[in-house]
Amino acid sequence: MTFACDRMGSSIDTALNRGHCGLWDWDLARGRIAWSASMYEMLGLDERSGAISVGEVNALAHPDDINLTEIAKSLIDSTEQNIDRTFRIRHADGGWLWLRARAEVVRHPHDDGPRLIGIAVDITEQRKLAESSRTAGERLQDAIEAVSEAFVLWDADDRLVLCNSKFLRLHNLPAAADKPGLRYDEIMALGAQPLAITQVPVTERPEGGARSY
Repeated sequence: MTFACDRMGSSIDTALNRGHCGLWDWDLARGRIAWSASMYEMLGLDERSGAISVGEVNALAHPDDINLTEIAKSLIDSTEQNIDRTFRIRHADGGWLWLRARAEVVRHPHDDGPRLIGIAVDITEQRKLAESSRTAGERLQDAIEAVSEAFVLWDADDRLVLCNSKFLRLHNLPAAADKPGLRYDEIMALGAQPLAITQVPVTERPEGGARSY
């Protein structure tokens, strides 16, 4: 039985390390948090046998993102049963990791107080990718805005991908019409067709009394 439990524990640790996540068991009343081995490894810290204090975790967390003491007070005093928070936490090398923590308040009759039990996942790479995509999108928008003519791009289903302000002005469209995903007919219904001016060439021998406009 002991061997089976040890083997199961080893499998769980391997899965957590592969998934870049760690388990949290937070005694809200005492302010003590038990971390899995994978949580310490994710932060580049030496694993310890006992729990870590809320103050120690607060010192690692970015103050602009989260305050564990305030969260504990809120959970104890309210009927809120779960949390889903995204925040930065300091790695041992001095850099910041982005974590997404999802946990649920558990109340057992034999415990002195509620516990918050859940998982924290490293989403640093996803955040970096999202930031890179956002920056690339902004640069693309700046580029098409610099085009001297009206520019618009539709997808295969005639839905708007992007356009510049000159396209909006050309069709007398409101600023809200540049929302990606709107259909061509929906956008065109918001504006008016541009005024087209055609010049009629004057012939060498125009009819008497005729004029060209």
